[in-house]
Amino acid sequence: MVHPLDDGFAGLGGSGRLNSYSTKQDQLAANLGWCFAANSAIVDPTAAVELKLYKIKKDGDREEVKEHEILDLLDNPNNVHTGEQMRHLHFTYMNFVGESYIHMLDRGAADFVPAKGKLPLALEIFPAHLVQFKLGTTYTGSTVKYSGHEYPLPAFIRDLNPDPANPFFGRSIVKAGALAIDTDEQMKQWNRGVFDNGARPSLIFSTNDPLSDDAYNRWKQQFVDEHTGTENAHKPLLIEGGDAKPYMLSPTDLDFLASREFSMKEILSMWRLSPGMLGQVENVNRANLDAGIYMNGITNVVPRIRQFVRQLNVTLVKVYDPTLELDFVNPVPEDQDAKLKTVTESVGKIMTINEGRAKYGMGALPDGLGETLYMSNTNAPLASIADGTARPPLASPPVSAPPASDTPKKSHVGVKKTT
Repeated sequence: MVHPLDDGFAGLGGSGRLNSYSTKQDQLAANLGWCFAANSAIVDPTAAVELKLYKIKKDGDREEVKEHEILDLLDNPNNVHTGEQMRHLHFTYMNFVGESYIHMLDRGAADFVPAKGKLPLALEIFPAHLVQFKLGTTYTGSTVKYSGHEYPLPAFIRDLNPDPANPFFGRSIVKAGALAIDTDEQMKQWNRGVFDNGARPSLIFSTNDPLSDDAYNRWKQQFVDEHTGTENAHKPLLIEGGDAKPYMLSPTDLDFLASREFSMKEILSMWRLSPGMLGQVENVNRANLDAGIYMNGITNVVPRIRQFVRQLNVTLVKVYDPTLELDFVNPVPEDQDAKLKTVTESVGKIMTINEGRAKYGMGALPDGLGETLYMSNTNAPLASIADGTARPPLASPPVSAPPASDTPKKSHVGVKKTT
């Protein structure tokens, strides 16, 4: 019989609470362990992407605007955060909560109403896990409640990852991967509880007879004194009374390494990251790491910054001036091997030498030497073929027999040599 441990003894076990991450607060609380590392691997490069402002001309071409109050506002949104820090928070909230709220402030801390030729005085980001969004009869008639105050939705740059079950609200990566994340967290807490509150004895005696209060109290004190903490691990523990039977505990009781590795891979799959991006470099070479960085840029960084820029354009920039457009510098690194292969196979055929050199920022060859394309197989310049000056290469002359002689050669066949 197991004695009821209902007196808070030694912290045995944990709450056992399974976390479904149903609330925003719980979802943001998952910003630790593998989720923290995965979020950092995505958010750090995304927040650092350079933003550009362009003027749209009547012919559709764009001209970059290097200095503008919009760029100043995005670089220095408020007295607390830089532009990069605010974007870092924005993308973190989008990952963990599925929603983000950037409040536009007017003078006197009033709510800003977007209008042509008007920009907010400052931008501040609200803690998305503490915000309550109330959907109105129309979307623009909705309200945002935070810290006891209610704000009109048009005063916010609101972004979200739409939840298919309720498209007006966001769904986070944590919510979608709740089971895998909680399984990993439960394993960590179990291991920690074992080491912190009761190092595992290597031998336990159990009994079918109930223990008296005195016997139980002595056993409890013995456990606290001699079997709590890692320094007391593997000491035998005796439970007295009745028919006692010993049980050996397997060392695999604490072996969660394989399970945690599986959980790590499952969690990273939900974040669409390779383990190498988080420093897990076992069986990973330079090519794998480069591929991981490249794929992270394509699948994680670009979609997030593109959506953020589009939201800024719709909510703020285009309202201020329809001829302005915010954009970003593509952060995806170029595939140098593919580029070199393309240039090598194309130069002289569909690309001139000068065009190939331009791909690497090199100048043209002098005197037009790099402006020629060649016909395949003959290596004749296309220009000479077009004007008819090119001639096909001459074939080698056939091997002919030696000329016949009028005087027949003497034959030595049948001639007897005399002395």
